[in-house]
Amino acid sequence: MASAKSQSRVAATTLIALSLAAPATIAPLRPAQGQTLSPSSLDIAPLRDLPTVPPIPGAQAAPPVVSQPNQERRGAPELSPSGPNYGLPRVRARLPRPNPPPPPLKPPPLSPAHPLPPLEAYKTSVYAKAKIRRLAKLRMRGFRGALDLPAERPPPPNVALPAQIPTRPKPIVDANPYAPLGIGVGSLRLYPYAEPTYGYDTNPNRLTSDFHGSKFFRVDAGLRLRSEWLRDEIQGNLRLGYVDYFSVDNADRPDGVGDVFYRWDVARDTKVKFEGKFTLDSQRPGAPGLVTSLPNVVVVNRPLIVSLGTAVGVTQSFGRLDATMRGTFDRWIFQNANYNDGSTLNLMSTSYSDPGINPRLAYELNPSMKPYVEATIDKRTHDSWLDPYGYARDSTGVSGRIGTTFKITDLVKGEASGGYAQRDYADPRLPRLRGPIIDAAIIYTATPLTTITLRTGTTLSETTLQGAAGVLSRNVTFDVTHAMFRNFTITATGSYQTNNYQGADTFEQVGTAGVKLEYKLTRSISIKGSYFWQRLVSSTANSNFTANVIMGGLRFEP
Repeated sequence: MASAKSQSRVAATTLIALSLAAPATIAPLRPAQGQTLSPSSLDIAPLRDLPTVPPIPGAQAAPPVVSQPNQERRGAPELSPSGPNYGLPRVRARLPRPNPPPPPLKPPPLSPAHPLPPLEAYKTSVYAKAKIRRLAKLRMRGFRGALDLPAERPPPPNVALPAQIPTRPKPIVDANPYAPLGIGVGSLRLYPYAEPTYGYDTNPNRLTSDFHGSKFFRVDAGLRLRSEWLRDEIQGNLRLGYVDYFSVDNADRPDGVGDVFYRWDVARDTKVKFEGKFTLDSQRPGAPGLVTSLPNVVVVNRPLIVSLGTAVGVTQSFGRLDATMRGTFDRWIFQNANYNDGSTLNLMSTSYSDPGINPRLAYELNPSMKPYVEATIDKRTHDSWLDPYGYARDSTGVSGRIGTTFKITDLVKGEASGGYAQRDYADPRLPRLRGPIIDAAIIYTATPLTTITLRTGTTLSETTLQGAAGVLSRNVTFDVTHAMFRNFTITATGSYQTNNYQGADTFEQVGTAGVKLEYKLTRSISIKGSYFWQRLVSSTANSNFTANVIMGGLRFEP
């Protein structure tokens, strides 16, 4: 190997020296096999006619191959095609790839391909409760969201079980998907609403004769209030309305009703209740208390009646026995009536205050029945000792009743009571106002789509009719509500009422019937329509009337 390299070097040195000393006498260099000389790097034009020089012995001899252990085989020599051939080029060695990737690790010989799931402690075990406490402490220190805790020692098998596959919770079915959501104010839920209505009334003033029908526009606005408290409770309802008749004068009138209830749970067995109520109504021109004996003299306005009431009671429970003592106070205000001849009937003097007490005892026989007994004592004091007709109408009333709340099945529930009431007046010319009282409210859910409601009630109210002590009124109302669809309901209603003016030969019968439709577009918007028929028959002349009312409108309730 060394002798071959030295011979090649001597031959190359001799050739270079000869070319520098006598370039005309030296033959051009013969290129090696597979190699060429670049014309741009060596001018060979004057060397074309030079005589051929014999090759240097040993120049074409291949060097012996010497094997070296642990070395890769070298490839063919790489020569530059653009440079002159001054000798054999150096062989480029191929280096191994740096940092070869490590081979994949093999699993341990005894590890299973599908290991068992990790154990999860029972939710009631000490280990699970300790973990919950640790998470609570971390969140109290400011950590939020998912917490990556370090791996913990698995719980022992006696308080753990394999982790369960989480199940998807069942979707919550909304029983009433078209019910309004209301507006949340703290822990209270408010349900404001507005209801504009357009309709037609055949007898706006409820007259016997000389009446004309008229179109009208009615608007109602109200608010419902509900509490979302664990203890105590508050509920409230308020509605105010006004109707404007287009073709009949002095028939426009407002109306409204409202109530509020608050229960304060002082202790487990002691509760304090506050109640309030409000009503606004008007008297029809043909009412018996407004009719005069003068010919062609009638009332030209609708006198308003406003009532305000409040009650405070305390209920104490002794096991299954509940004892309640309530104090009540009512205030009734009347508006004067104006006649077409310019005279005025002073009804404001008949406004009165009515304080009273109402004790009650109730005993729970079972969760489905709770009978009770109660009494009411009150005294009515008018603003004026004498009414416009010269009667002293201050009175004292006493009433008692026995009743029960019941729940026969999940389909039938309600309350019913019966008793007796009477009122004694300061004026001896006025007879005692008395009679049996029957009150009931029964709700029967015939099917999930049909509900039947029956209500009865008895009231003893004041009047300005000459010779009459008061009015004993009894009414029965029957409603049937059926849901054709989840957003479309039909309600048929009917009622019958009797008004007995005790002390005068006046007896009235009032019957109503109607149907109401409601189609809910969304939770907040619904379309409403209704039709009502009303008929009054009285023993007094010029008091009977018949009216038909049809209405349609919208209801907006967020």
